[in-house]
Amino acid sequence: MNSNELYSTAKKDAEIDNGKSIPSDSNNTTHFVFLVHGWLGNDLEMKYLESAIETSKKKYYSQPLNPNQERLVVHRTRNNNGHTKDGILEGATRLANEIKDFILKDTAEQLNRDKDSNIHEKHVSISFVGNSLGGLYARYAISLIPAELNIDNIIPNTRVVIHSNVFCTTATPHLGTASHTYIAVPRIVEKGIGKLLSKTGKDLFRSDGNSDGDDLIYEMCTDYEQFLLPLSKFQKRIAYANAFGTDFQVPTNTAAFLSEKSMHNHCPTDPSLFGKDDNEMKNGAEDSFIVAMVTTEQNNDILKENGSKERKHYSLTMSNKMDALGWTKVFIDVRGIIPGPRLNRPLAARQMTRRQIWSNFLQKKLSTSKTYDDIRVTSQDLARLMNGSETIGIPIGHQVMIANSKNKRYSDMTANGKPVMDKLANDLVHSILETEGKDSVPDQS
Repeated sequence: MNSNELYSTAKKDAEIDNGKSIPSDSNNTTHFVFLVHGWLGNDLEMKYLESAIETSKKKYYSQPLNPNQERLVVHRTRNNNGHTKDGILEGATRLANEIKDFILKDTAEQLNRDKDSNIHEKHVSISFVGNSLGGLYARYAISLIPAELNIDNIIPNTRVVIHSNVFCTTATPHLGTASHTYIAVPRIVEKGIGKLLSKTGKDLFRSDGNSDGDDLIYEMCTDYEQFLLPLSKFQKRIAYANAFGTDFQVPTNTAAFLSEKSMHNHCPTDPSLFGKDDNEMKNGAEDSFIVAMVTTEQNNDILKENGSKERKHYSLTMSNKMDALGWTKVFIDVRGIIPGPRLNRPLAARQMTRRQIWSNFLQKKLSTSKTYDDIRVTSQDLARLMNGSETIGIPIGHQVMIANSKNKRYSDMTANGKPVMDKLANDLVHSILETEGKDSVPDQS
């Protein structure tokens, strides 16, 4: 099946599910969480996150008087192991096929255990954590996964209905890497680097089209029917980004789809609430790894409007449309947990730290607002305040933030990032399993 046929099928199936309801029958619901690794990675890359999710799940189920017996199944995807150079489309297609096969196999096993069951419509939910390139794979893959899967060949007259739950990315280059390299380089150099990195490199550096704006990354950020609509169906979207110049591969602006030209509003969370639900962070502490949490509201008008055809507005259009999906963005400061020395920049001792500058900015906003709910921070503000640093160190936050475990050397080097993944896992489990306020679907029996 070619890409056009895949798109036609995905578009038709996407219209079946309005994305506003997920299963509520706790005895029959399975929630799948797919962990998707990145460039040159393997499924072991997200092994620690998998264990953190399992730990959080056990804690959740052990709560007194907890009636929730829903299944939560975590799967580290493997089809792209050793195959991350042939482009986003190819990787996404392998991922989508793996997900569909996994859901069908697991559902068939569950239904076959109860031969007397009269269930002919099984409801499941899917959630993702895509790391780096894995986030782009997942964004494309959801346009290829139908709203219903037929398992007649295994269990007659039975179908699986898929609902979109939580979509999370960690250090994913949502806007690509063109104009978002750690050190700015001329466009001709970007295209050269992209060519050296094979088809995936061309996709990331947006150099595979006939002209700027005629590339896959731009389409994924602006095409409503094929890409934005499927992503909008998720109950929640979360983007983790490394702040303060700690991520060489995926700098802050592309990970959090920020634009220095965008005035799109974000609502900041009160820092004193960080970690309130899990008690794993010091409330508002200067040394906590979360710098900022901000949210954007879904805006269908922006999502559906035609993007600017002017080259100078491409980046702004991509940023605004991604923001219009409605996200929670989490900015992480790993400077204190990256291995190796950190050196102060000249005159840094006389200046405020980047965190102090952000804190003062919020306090100034708060002085003219009643609560944090009334504060609005623009994408432009965040692009300015979440970048730069008063210290210099090795920029390996890309690996540290997710406690990358793809081999023993990586596991040792990134161990300090485990608390970040503990936080993500805890929030993810609660978001998936807490059904209060969620719509239900008809009885499955």
